[in-house]
Amino acid sequence: MIKFKLIFLLSISPYCLAQDNTVADDQEIITVTEQVISVESQIKDEAIKQRLENIIQASQWINNTVVEVNEGIVIIQGDTDNKVHNQWIESMANKTDGVIAVINRIKIQNNEIWNLEPAANETIILFNKFVRSLPTIITGILILLLTWYISKLVVHLARTLFKKKIHSPFILNLSARVISIPIIVIGIYLTLKLTGLTQLAVTIIGGTGIAGLIIGIAFRDIAENFLASILISLQRPFKVGDVIVINDIKGMVQTVTTRGTIMMTMEGNHVHIPNSTVYKSSIINLTANPNARKDFGVGIGYDNNISEAQDIVLKILKGHEAVLKNPEYAVLIENLGASTVNLRVYFWVNSEVNNPSKVKSSIIRLTKRAFDSNGISMPDEAREMIFPEGIHVITKKTSKNTVAIETDNFDEPLTNQSEQDLSSDNDEIKQQLRDNPLPDDSQNLIKEQI
Repeated sequence: MIKFKLIFLLSISPYCLAQDNTVADDQEIITVTEQVISVESQIKDEAIKQRLENIIQASQWINNTVVEVNEGIVIIQGDTDNKVHNQWIESMANKTDGVIAVINRIKIQNNEIWNLEPAANETIILFNKFVRSLPTIITGILILLLTWYISKLVVHLARTLFKKKIHSPFILNLSARVISIPIIVIGIYLTLKLTGLTQLAVTIIGGTGIAGLIIGIAFRDIAENFLASILISLQRPFKVGDVIVINDIKGMVQTVTTRGTIMMTMEGNHVHIPNSTVYKSSIINLTANPNARKDFGVGIGYDNNISEAQDIVLKILKGHEAVLKNPEYAVLIENLGASTVNLRVYFWVNSEVNNPSKVKSSIIRLTKRAFDSNGISMPDEAREMIFPEGIHVITKKTSKNTVAIETDNFDEPLTNQSEQDLSSDNDEIKQQLRDNPLPDDSQNLIKEQI
C-alpha cells in the first residue's frame, strides 16, 4: 500500500508542476519535495506534525491551523490575509525532513474593504479589447450610415413613383417605408455579422418573444387604431370638411391621425373619436350627397277640405326659392287623428347652399300664415266639453271692405329677422376649422384644402 501511494504521487507530480502558477486564493495547492523517498520509514508522522505545528504557532501567521501527516504527506489547513505568509509556510513544510509532499489548503482572506485593483485590471482588459475592436466598430458604423442613406434614397424614389397612383399621403409614406425595410434589415445583419453579434441578436429576439407578446397585448388598442387608420385612408369614407355623424355625434371632419378622427361639432367643440370606433361604427356622411330631405307634420280640422289644404302647401313649396324641384316635394296624408287630419310635408334642400333647418322654419311659418288667411283651421288635441244650457251663436256682419286673403296674395316674407338668410352654415364651420387648427395638423392622414 505504501509503495502504491508513493508511485501515484510521483506519477502526478509532473502534471502538478506543469500547471499555471496563477491560481485562486482558495484553491488547493499540491507540491512534491525533492527528497529521496526511503522504503523504511525513519521519521514518524507524529513528529513531523508536532514540528510543523510548533513552527506555524511561533510564526502567528496562520489562523485556525490544522496539520495532518500521513506517510509523509502533509495537509495544512487554515486561513491567512497574506499570500506571502502562505507561500512561506508551504516552503517551510517542503524543507522539513521526512516530508514527501505538501497539500496546501490555506485560504487567503481579503480583509480590505476597498480593493480597486480587480476593477482597475478589468478596466485595462476592457480598454485593450475596445482598442482591438475599434476597426470593426468603425466599419459597422459606416455600414449603418450607408444603410440609412440608401433607405432614405429608396423612400424618396418610391414616393416619386407612387405619387400619381396613391393619393393618400399616409398610405404613400407607409408604402415607401415598407419597401425600405429589407435594405435596413440587410444592413443590420451585415453589421451584426461583422461584429460577431449575430447569435446574440438571435438570442435576444428569441428571448424577447414572450415579452413582445405581452407588450402587444398591452398596446392592443394602439395597434388597432393604427390599422383602422390605414383602412380609413384606403377606403376614404369621408374627407376633410365633410359633415358626418358617428355614434350620434354630428360634426365636420378636421383631421385624421394614426390614433383618431377629430371633428368640430356644429356647436364649435372638438371631438376626438378613436379610429377603431370610427371604422366599426355606422358613418352618416351628410356632405356626400348635398341634397337633404326635410319634413314636418301639420294637422287640419275635419271640417276643412283636405285637397285645398294640400294645394296651399304645394303652392308654398313651389314658390320657395330654397326648395328643390328635383327631387320632387310632396304633401301627403299621414293619419287621421282624434281631432285633426294630419298631413306630412316633404321637401328637398341643397345643404351646401342653404341651411335645411332654416328652410324648414321658413316653410312652417309660411304654411301657418297661409292656413290662417284661407280659413284652414288647425285645432288642438280633442277635449270633451259639456254645455248643459246649449250654445248661443251670435253672428256679426262683415264689413264691405273686408277681403279674404288668397293663397297667392297673403303678405308674408320668405324670411324674417330670426331666420335671416337661408344660406348653409358649412362655410362658417369651415372658417372655424381654419381659425382653430390643431397642433398636430401636419400628421393629417387625409389632409386636403378646406
